[in-house]
Amino acid sequence: MKPLHSQKNSFRYLQLLTGLLFFSVSVFQNSSDIYSQVVNVSVDNGIYDFLEKMNLKGLIKLDDEVKPFSRNYIAGKIIEAVNLIAEKKSALNSLEIEELKFYSREYKFEIDFLLSSSLSIQSSYVMNFFSDLNERWYLLGYSDSLFNIKFSPIASYGISAANKLSGHSRSIGISTYGSYSDWFGFSFDLRDKGEFGDNVDKKKYFSPLRGAWTKGAPNGIEYSDVKGSINFNWKWGSISLIKDYLQWGHGKFGQLILSDKSPSYPHIRLQLKPVEWLRFSYIHGWLSSQIYDSAYFYNSYPGSISQTLIKSYIPKYIAANIVTLSPLQWLDVSAGNAVIYGGELRPEFFLPFMFYKFLDHNSGRGDVNDANGVMYFDIAVKYPVNFKWYSTLLIDVTEIRNILDNDFRNTWIGFTLGGKSIDLIIDNLDLSIEYTRINPWVYEHKNEVTNYKHLKYPLGHWLGQNADQFRIQFDFQLLRGLKFKLYNEYIRKGGLEEIYYAYSGMKIIDLPFLYPPLRTENRLGFEFIYEYLHDLILKGSYVYSDINDQESAREPVFMIGSKNSYSITLFYGL
Repeated sequence: MKPLHSQKNSFRYLQLLTGLLFFSVSVFQNSSDIYSQVVNVSVDNGIYDFLEKMNLKGLIKLDDEVKPFSRNYIAGKIIEAVNLIAEKKSALNSLEIEELKFYSREYKFEIDFLLSSSLSIQSSYVMNFFSDLNERWYLLGYSDSLFNIKFSPIASYGISAANKLSGHSRSIGISTYGSYSDWFGFSFDLRDKGEFGDNVDKKKYFSPLRGAWTKGAPNGIEYSDVKGSINFNWKWGSISLIKDYLQWGHGKFGQLILSDKSPSYPHIRLQLKPVEWLRFSYIHGWLSSQIYDSAYFYNSYPGSISQTLIKSYIPKYIAANIVTLSPLQWLDVSAGNAVIYGGELRPEFFLPFMFYKFLDHNSGRGDVNDANGVMYFDIAVKYPVNFKWYSTLLIDVTEIRNILDNDFRNTWIGFTLGGKSIDLIIDNLDLSIEYTRINPWVYEHKNEVTNYKHLKYPLGHWLGQNADQFRIQFDFQLLRGLKFKLYNEYIRKGGLEEIYYAYSGMKIIDLPFLYPPLRTENRLGFEFIYEYLHDLILKGSYVYSDINDQESAREPVFMIGSKNSYSITLFYGL
């Protein structure tokens, strides 16, 4: 067993955090600068694309390097857009006005709250725009001057085919969120899911689809997706205990810093925006290492016929921060760092404003149970109007002296370059182009416990190490709620040698980018999505894929070669 004092220290850290949290709540509740409650919106929601379009048209300023957004933040941006429309009148076309009204009904409670508490006088156009709209329908809901709560069912059923193979999927669950007064918000979302048939990618290790901790089922898999949060906030910041998906950094087809590829994990989140041109985010999360900790094994009901060996995993955590400067209306520059560590909770990683990698050296750990640190930079240029250019650089390992000697073997980096243009040639036609490259060994570490993963899925880009992706995509909206996308992407994935060759073995063999065995994939896809009513969504796709892999054992056999794949799914609550 591990020393008892270690367990006591971990307990004391949790007591300290709990005390700070409730002290903060008491301060915020009595503060005169309280703003409004935080309830986060899923990163899958169509509101993100809509707000991005309003941003690129110059109607709103959008802080989009960190997601998810809160319902209150979204409501504020909708009001901001309507205010500017009142001045310009012709800023949006008729379809976009319909979309704006659609989302205004979704966030009607938050919009009314913000308008009623605003000290500024709103124009008659703004007041009339929102007063003519009714709030969307919920299965159950209640609201008064202090308390608001909403309940919605979740259900879906879909069918799919890949050449002669077929399958189906289903999900069922419930979603609820609410708030009290103007400083507290909460949410809960539970989905029980299943995928069945001959064309199920059970692990999804090399797929943009989210990973999951699954259990076997007849001819398929079953798994749960559970999210929840409690949130406290004040005028220029918020603190949350939350289990949800994150996206940090710009990237339309995957994010290098933090993405929603891995299953969600519980974390403490701090967000600050003391002035308009500066914002800061921090998380401390609890991950799963999937590495056994034999020191904590024990027998349940020892000496009886019910005796069972109970196993434990080595604890694993993440701490990460990102700070963003916006010196110009159209320019956002971000930088930050993250650390993965295992074993005991370490109090120094609860310091939000910190360069974490140096803490190993400064605390005398050196290479003894050291953490895995990464740093990153992100930039977005939204200029001229209707255009966006962005890039992310993630540095896992680097040594300046080696770079100066023109030796890049021990430089592990990944980067994304991308651009987007909206209303290209005709209204409602958008073009996105993006390239991502991730060098060998990025996200890995000599200690498997501290690799940049949760439940064996990357915390960053779904491509993982030794891979690249080029994608070009057209998006077109025909009607309110009806969107189409046409894309082509080319993906390469190299070998996945033992981590030994990144350290001691580096002197034996130099493994270049995309060293074999090589996997190549060419995909041509068409998708549509139609949200007829709020949360009632029909989604369909066709994909032609041509996959060649020199190591076919690393993915399901049915995916290899040329395939035509089809799917159609009906959702209530995406």
